[in-house]
Amino acid sequence: MGLLDKLFGKKEDSMTDDEKELREYEENVYRAESGVTEGCHAEFIITGASLTANGKTLLEGSVTEGTFRTGDEVRIVLRSGQEVRSAITAISVSLRPCDTATEGQNAELWIDFLNTKLIKRNDIVKKIIPEEAAEKVQG
Repeated sequence: MGLLDKLFGKKEDSMTDDEKELREYEENVYRAESGVTEGCHAEFIITGASLTANGKTLLEGSVTEGTFRTGDEVRIVLRSGQEVRSAITAISVSLRPCDTATEGQNAELWIDFLNTKLIKRNDIVKKIIPEEAAEKVQG
């Protein structure tokens, strides 16, 4: 089930032209540009970042796709085009520590130290899938 099915809950024959255009974008353009792979990806939109007392960076935001787990390797895609790699050391949802954050949840991700001045609102955190990590090592 795609994002539009969740948002609109309509069959294609009863959709407006705008809804069809949004579906077309989601299915063909967005996934190609973002590097999203079905079934093994996760994305998190950052709304805020701060440095914590223990030398970790706290990222606040929303999980828009997939599931993040403690220990996942991630890359932060900055608006400048840079990508920074890190790992999730802890997660909390509704100020409660947990092991996972899933699609639709507002969450806090603690990552290894990173310069918080680089991170801006709407930067994206993407989970590094195992195949991608293996390619990086071999390449």
